[in-house]
Amino acid sequence: GVDDYPDVVLEVDHTTDVRRGKLALYESWGFPEVWVEVPDESAPSRPRSRRPGLTIHLLEDGAYRTAAESRAFPGWKAEEIHAALNEPMLSEQTSAVLERVGTALGKREGTGPDHDPLLRSQRRREFERGGRAAERALLCRQAARKFDGDTAQRLAVLLEQTADPDRLAQAGIWIIESATGAELLDRVAGNAARRT
Repeated sequence: GVDDYPDVVLEVDHTTDVRRGKLALYESWGFPEVWVEVPDESAPSRPRSRRPGLTIHLLEDGAYRTAAESRAFPGWKAEEIHAALNEPMLSEQTSAVLERVGTALGKREGTGPDHDPLLRSQRRREFERGGRAAERALLCRQAARKFDGDTAQRLAVLLEQTADPDRLAQAGIWIIESATGAELLDRVAGNAARRT
């Protein structure tokens, strides 16, 4: 009576049958959704009547009814949940399902990946990496235009692992200031040597 109930309760029936007693307790307590999973891998003492699969029980008007898909995780079907719970590693198929369900949850809740601090920081880092790659490519195009293709290729090698925005900006200045491709490459190579 103090905290809200969880959106979903997961019961795993390795050797028991939650439908005998425990499910009625969840129903009387008012848990909104219960998943009952019977794993693919059988236990010796599992009743033969218990076949692998997942059953979703949704509370409606004080009683459970079985459903083909989750209400808490919109669009996630019982067979998809069962497959996800039983695979040894996350498959591409399950990843696609989770993305679909996550998108539906986001629409329902008015949130997206950037609302999660971890995902937001990961996306920012990936964007920065991509942004730095684009910046390096632009510098190489500028060097090719001012000097030649060989200078641009050699510059690309020197800047390959550079993520420091100040160093990339300095390379841009040196492209303008250098009289020859060799001078540019010496400047960038010398700068790289001082930083290592």
